[in-house]
Amino acid sequence: MNRRHFMATTATGVATALFSRIGWAASGDAKPTIALMGATARSGREIIRQGLAQGYKIKGMARTPSKLGVEHENLEMFKGDIRNRASIDAILTGDEVVISMVGRGPPADPMAEIGQVDIYTVMAKNLIGAMKAKGNKRLIMASSTGIEHRADVNGPKPPPGDMSAGWRWNARYLYNDMYEMEKMIIDSGLEYILLRPGFMVEEPARHDMKFNTTNDTPGARVITYEDFSAFILSHLEGEEYRNTAVGMYSETVMNPQAEIDKFLAQQKKNKG
Repeated sequence: MNRRHFMATTATGVATALFSRIGWAASGDAKPTIALMGATARSGREIIRQGLAQGYKIKGMARTPSKLGVEHENLEMFKGDIRNRASIDAILTGDEVVISMVGRGPPADPMAEIGQVDIYTVMAKNLIGAMKAKGNKRLIMASSTGIEHRADVNGPKPPPGDMSAGWRWNARYLYNDMYEMEKMIIDSGLEYILLRPGFMVEEPARHDMKFNTTNDTPGARVITYEDFSAFILSHLEGEEYRNTAVGMYSETVMNPQAEIDKFLAQQKKNKG
C-alpha cells in the first residue's frame, strides 16, 4: 500500500543537529567539511550562514565568488563552474560532504516557456566523476517536488486558467533534465540524499516542514530557505534519509499569482 512518511517538523532536525554536535564534542571527532556548489545561490547563502554559525568549515564554489560578500576563517571560496569538471576536482580532497544548490534561474517572464535544459545532467556527470576520483562518499543534491508532478515533454499545452499546470508544462524540459539527474545519482553508487523542496520563500523559519518519501508529495506548497537549510545541515551524516529522495513541503499552499507579482516587483526594483 502506498504510504507517506512524515517527520514531525524541522525542529526535530534541528534537535538532531544539536545532539550530533554534542556527540562530536564528546567523542573528539571532527565535523565534516562541506563542499558547497552554488554558494551564491539563495539556498547556498543560507547554508553558509547557518553552517558557519554552527562551526562547520565550508568550501564554497561559485562562478563569481565575490558576490557572496562574506568573509570568515572557516569559509574558503573557489571560482568554478559546475560545467567545468576540473574546477570541481580542484576543490575536493575526498573528505568533504558535497552539497549542490546549483540550478537554472527563473526566466525573466515567469510564465514563459523554458526550452531545452541540460545543466542538471551535466552537473550530475561532473560531480559523480569528481567525487569518485577523489574518494568523496556523500552527495546532498537539490532537486524539486516539481519532478513528481512533471508534464510530459511531448504532451499538449494545458488550457489557460490553471497557473500551476501551465508552469509545469512551461518547465517540462527543466523537470525532465532534473529527473534524469536523479536517476544518474541513484545509479552512481554514492551515498546520496535527493532534496525535493516545494516553493521556497525568504521568510523566518516556520519549523513546519513535512517530508514524503513515496513520490506523491503535495504540490504548490511553501517552505522557507531557513527550514530547508537547517534540514540539510542536520543530515550531513547518519542513516536517516540516506539513499532517499525526500519531498519537502508544508500545509501552506502557494498563491501563484501573488508570487509572480512579487517576482516582477523585485525585478523592477533591481532594474531601478
